Amino acid sequence: MRDNHEGPPEILDAFQEGEHYFGLVQLERPGERRRFRFGVSRDGYMALKRVSQLRPFDQMPGQQCRYFFVPTVRRLEGDRVMMTVRVEQGRDGKQVETEAARDVVGNLIWFYELDDWSKAEHLVVAA
Repeated sequence: MRDNHEGPPEILDAFQEGEHYFGLVQLERPGERRRFRFGVSRDGYMALKRVSQLRPFDQMPGQQCRYFFVPTVRRLEGDRVMMTVRVEQGRDGKQVETEAARDVVGNLIWFYELDDWSKAEHLVVAA
């Protein structure tokens, strides 16, 4: 059964434009959904790309996975951390740890704690 994921950022994509790297997340609040684009380092970009490749379930045709940041973080040496991502496929869900750069985790925590849409208005992108 799916947990309530209202609040946690859904990780939608990571992409490169020129020499710059970006992440794309979606937040849901009661009656509202918004997407946000934010800058990340190359390591942050690579971490988000790894998230989008997580496949903890048997692959079934037509079943897409969704990825939600879980605010459980464990520090590693240097500038690396282990972050937890909830992967959902249909009605199934599983939490998976993956290595990430500190900057991308900091951004995801900021979105997780975002209590006022206006603080991130400059990051909004069309759905």
